[in-house]
Amino acid sequence: MDFAFTADEQAFAAGVKRFLAEHPPERFAVDGTDAGYGSGSHSHAFLHALAEQGWLSMTWPKAHGGQERPMFFKLVLLEELALAGAPFGPLAGCWQTADAIIEYGSERLRREVLPAIARGEATFWQGYSEPGAGSDLLALKTEARRDGDDYVIRGHKIWSSHAGISRYGLVFARTSREGRRSRGFSMFVVPNGTAGMDIRPIRSLTGDVYHYEVFLDDVRVPADLRLGPEGEGFVALLNGLDSDRFWGRFYKAPAIERVLRQLVEYANTTTVRGTPLGRDAVVRRRLAGAAVDVAALRALFYRTACLLRDGAPITYETAIAKVLADETGQKVARLGMDLLGLWGPLRAGSPWAKLDGQIAQLYQTSLGHTIAGGTAEVLRTTVAVRGLGLPAEAKAG
Repeated sequence: MDFAFTADEQAFAAGVKRFLAEHPPERFAVDGTDAGYGSGSHSHAFLHALAEQGWLSMTWPKAHGGQERPMFFKLVLLEELALAGAPFGPLAGCWQTADAIIEYGSERLRREVLPAIARGEATFWQGYSEPGAGSDLLALKTEARRDGDDYVIRGHKIWSSHAGISRYGLVFARTSREGRRSRGFSMFVVPNGTAGMDIRPIRSLTGDVYHYEVFLDDVRVPADLRLGPEGEGFVALLNGLDSDRFWGRFYKAPAIERVLRQLVEYANTTTVRGTPLGRDAVVRRRLAGAAVDVAALRALFYRTACLLRDGAPITYETAIAKVLADETGQKVARLGMDLLGLWGPLRAGSPWAKLDGQIAQLYQTSLGHTIAGGTAEVLRTTVAVRGLGLPAEAKAG
């Protein structure tokens, strides 16, 4: 399996570097906080700038306005953006939604929403989890009742990232109670601001707002905003979750590498009793160990990417990658807190904060990463069952 970039991909990477040099990320206005996943802050302005380069739709079929570039161009772009600390928070969600619309969407969705994504004008939140349905999404209570040419949706969603500053929501709802438990669900693309939608912020450990809860009180949605046939939304959901675990975590390796470089520089330039931290054997081993972890994480994601590129079946690989990405992020955040010592907990804005206070931010945000998008415990079960062929349920004794 060859991870090397082609000449075209190398040229594209050089072009992205030039773009970032000409458009420094720090100059763009930020609309939403950085949740520590590696995609930086949520910036509509930066998304527009990417759209002007044609990068949001570059891998789409030409029939849908794309350039039909290879999938690896997306990997190149994400890696360069993450290494630069750019605020590309909405990007992965835009790509995931576009792919779903191309595969499952109605003519209306393809005509109205796809061009808006390509122009950088459409961003999305996921209406999957509910107060009583997190890891077990089939327990959700939100219902969509057919009423003529519309559906009327009633329910309550929670932990919906950037819901308050996005243009559309992807709402997963039950449309029938007949048949198997996994049947009877549908996915809808619901415009923000639709009557009956109430979006409320949830403040995080850092004091920032990243997640929201959304109340849907008889929200009326046209039937042609449904993704796929009625009752078959669970397939689209599973594909979306696998996509989120890959595309929503792929950039974590380069993002962690950027932080690790800063920690190495800090160790080399900070002295304790006249001796640089970088000379301490324990510090050296922990930094070197983190470098090994990041290299292994990057290799794992590229291996999975090659399988996707070659059309090979993906059954448990994204689960492994997601768990390793989140736990590696937590490990490096703890390392940063230990290395900075008493200065570690200081946030951005403090005159005594080291590394702009980003280590405290990273540490606090990383705590929930092994829950969001599928808990590490559930994903390990996926690896056990699908990857190792173990029984679905362990027996006591």
